[in-house]
Amino acid sequence: MKKVLFLAIVCMSTIITVSAQESPLKAYLGKYVFAAGSPVAEVTITIEDSSLMINSAMGSTPIEKKGVDTFYLAQYDANIIFKRGADKSVIELSINVQGMELVGKKEVAAAATNTPNAIKKEELFETIWAEKLNH
Repeated sequence: MKKVLFLAIVCMSTIITVSAQESPLKAYLGKYVFAAGSPVAEVTITIEDSSLMINSAMGSTPIEKKGVDTFYLAQYDANIIFKRGADKSVIELSINVQGMELVGKKEVAAAATNTPNAIKKEELFETIWAEKLNH
């Protein structure tokens, strides 16, 4: 009984930890591709130490949240505005720098969940939990 209780506590703390790592910033993550001839071909938005980072061929730098879907890129004195589609997901970003507006379309990655062997995170936890309870 003590083993089952211990395993239950370990599993719940793992689930809570993973849930706590989900961030509202996650919606912005991804690769954004700009039109041909643009000064920047593409940028990638990542999270590093709970801050959004913009990465391009010119380097990596943090961006500061200013408002809903609005950020500031201090290194270039630029405003970044993320735009959302009808389903409220981020579909593009606009970088306003030195009187120019650079618009990048978010690249939609092939979802790993479309592969037959892929298991969603929730299903994985349910499977592990069921196995632990049966032992």
